[in-house]
Amino acid sequence: MIDRVDEFWFFDDVDFIKREWKNRNRIRKERTSSETKWLSVPIERSSQRGTALHRARIAVGEPWRKRHMDAFRHVYRDAPHFTDARDLLRRGLERPAETLADLNVGLVEDIADYLGIETRLGRTSTLGVGGRKTERLVEVCRATAATSYLANNGSATYLEPERFAAASIELAYQDYAHPTYEQRSGEQPLPFLSHLSVLDLIANAGEASLAILREGAPAGVR
Repeated sequence: MIDRVDEFWFFDDVDFIKREWKNRNRIRKERTSSETKWLSVPIERSSQRGTALHRARIAVGEPWRKRHMDAFRHVYRDAPHFTDARDLLRRGLERPAETLADLNVGLVEDIADYLGIETRLGRTSTLGVGGRKTERLVEVCRATAATSYLANNGSATYLEPERFAAASIELAYQDYAHPTYEQRSGEQPLPFLSHLSVLDLIANAGEASLAILREGAPAGVR
């Protein structure tokens, strides 16, 4: 989605919710397996309910960074572009980050830069807007002078299109189809697993990753 818009705003002032994607992502479970596993960032207990992402503090005292690096190295060390993916993950995990939002935004910025995506990135916590659901999205669009909003398909169940229309903001859905790509361990082709971390794609495709990501966009859309 970031590649298809002029500006992408991280909603870092919404509440952290356990068992969502905000503090975890999936990789292959073993080098040649057809199963997946989660890599999760531990959050302090005091930040696990009713705390905005830019205030949700990462738990200290756990060696989770080393554990995740070791797991990634074990699974992907024989992938064609392992070093590119490893270096991105290492840079993100070694960057000082006290909150989940700081960690996530830093990782995405590094990955976007590697892929060559030049979209402007921002954080809604800097805008000072309020409201809930559709009202909030419209206010973010107004605060950033946006004329259109690209939504993921899952949000169609709760968005109110009439609110966008009343504000003269075009509402579009990304209509994205997950592309397939070759996943390998050394010379061995692997069963394709979808919806893994983008680092899986980078480990397998390297600098060709952006072209593969664009294959999932509707015809005529970058």
